[in-house]
Amino acid sequence: MSIALDAELRKLSAEFDPLSEDYLTDPYPHIEAARLTAPVFYSEKLDHWVVTRYELIRQIFLNPQVFSAANANSPVLPSCPRALQALEEGGFRSVPTLANVDPPAHTRVRRIANAAFTPKRVSELEPYIREITQRFLSERFISGEADFVRDLAWELPVLVLFRILGVDEDQIPRVKEGSWNRILFIYGRPRNEDEQVTAAEGLASFWRYAETLVADRINNPRNDFTSALVEAVDEDGKRLSPEQAATVVLNLLFAGHETTTGILGNSFRRVLGELDVWKELCTDPTLIPNAVEEVLRLDSSVIAWRRRTTQVATVAGVTIPPNSKLLLLLASGNRDPDVFSNPDRFDIRRPNAKDHLSFGYGAHLCLGRPLARVQAKIVLQEFTKRLPSLRLKHGVQLEFPPNVSFRGPMSLPVVWDE
Repeated sequence: MSIALDAELRKLSAEFDPLSEDYLTDPYPHIEAARLTAPVFYSEKLDHWVVTRYELIRQIFLNPQVFSAANANSPVLPSCPRALQALEEGGFRSVPTLANVDPPAHTRVRRIANAAFTPKRVSELEPYIREITQRFLSERFISGEADFVRDLAWELPVLVLFRILGVDEDQIPRVKEGSWNRILFIYGRPRNEDEQVTAAEGLASFWRYAETLVADRINNPRNDFTSALVEAVDEDGKRLSPEQAATVVLNLLFAGHETTTGILGNSFRRVLGELDVWKELCTDPTLIPNAVEEVLRLDSSVIAWRRRTTQVATVAGVTIPPNSKLLLLLASGNRDPDVFSNPDRFDIRRPNAKDHLSFGYGAHLCLGRPLARVQAKIVLQEFTKRLPSLRLKHGVQLEFPPNVSFRGPMSLPVVWDE
């Protein structure tokens, strides 16, 4: 290694911080600089080994024996004693089930949870998704100006999820608040100890809500997925424990809508940011499905995921000690020029757009990906049909959730010709 490159790598190791204001505002210059400097490096500020290349990330996902998912839902930064006490006193008893457990235990739970997102179930939800989208268009997009995220993307995915789980619509604020606390506590950097404690208390409350849903369905089964979950048996005739079922529900109450809200916000920010593309989609809606894949590649709502080494590992010639934490930069892999030609270009006809890593890879490939894709497709279909003059409002500074993994605009003001 040359002296100059060694100095550049040491600088990257010391300065890389995916929770800095600069990075949160626009991570892509930082991500590109990291990928150009090293395929893997150690981040001192995050205490994680960071992996930047597509093929390395893919291989790590395929090797749970060495790269465990055990830390996927653990706080990215150490929790203060008061926050840990708040979790304990709040009754937080979440157990490893899906995202943070490896095969074969993962396989058992996933087979049961798969029932929520079968092709048949997703197909049955399409009319409901279209009806909500059309209703929101008629009721909320009527005066020439609206906020796409707050008026649609924030609410639509959670309503769809509630239809699956059997949750009443009036629970949206509760679930959204719980999801925000989870983002901040697990994937973010609270500004101070008090904020971390508040997030921990909110996460514990979110957990108790999931427990309540499971307990209710055990005693009063309904025709919904939550009831099916507590009644399902595996190949050995065993049911999930109440804690396992509540953990699955908790994970769905979070990931089942937050990532899709991000996909919708990122999709409209991207296609409206290039009005020629928007006009193409209005003229030829058959381009929409691949446009969604290209948004997922270029502007993923999940930009990084985590793993932990179970033993000494070698990645791109770098030796990583056992029990080390890894941050897999999915957003970097999605722009790897070895896989995607002209990777920073938004190309809705890109032939391999669907090869992105935004839903993960291997055994932990995202369960809800068919439903997320369908929602993005339907919303784009309805908006291109109803509001072809839609465009972004100028002069607006967008904000994004302060965390290492999830990215989507928290608001997206739009205007159109009445």
